[in-house]
Amino acid sequence: MRISESIRIMAPIEITYSAFEDLERWPTVLPDTLRVEVLYDDRYNQEFTMTVARPSGPETVRGVRYCRRPFELEIFHITPPPVVKRMSGRWTFSDTGGFTTVSADREFEIRDDAKGPDGVFLDAEQFAVKLADTLRTNLALFRDAIEQYVAD
Repeated sequence: MRISESIRIMAPIEITYSAFEDLERWPTVLPDTLRVEVLYDDRYNQEFTMTVARPSGPETVRGVRYCRRPFELEIFHITPPPVVKRMSGRWTFSDTGGFTTVSADREFEIRDDAKGPDGVFLDAEQFAVKLADTLRTNLALFRDAIEQYVAD
């Protein structure tokens, strides 16, 4: 299954891209991000672990990102969220006349035994709704942080 969300940010593409690329900054932008550990970063390849707060408790994912400055960050989860069999995606950045449009796309396959925090089996459609909501929230939080940075 594939989902996509996008947002316009009043900032140059280079500043916007840099904010998303800087994994160590994520806990200051996203309140549910508890910890990030960058395992490798050569400014093109990044490997990391990230622990996020979820209703069922903290989840740690491990991922690899390919940085194509300033237009794309591609991600592949080596260790995806617990209910997911596989997940990959990308953030794309487009200069749109004084704004930057950021699109977040994710492809995933849910595990057959996936359950929500309430213990009830979760299907791909239900997970897609939750993931899309998370992406919208995170994009808005990044927009607010970046626009505040530019204003200062």
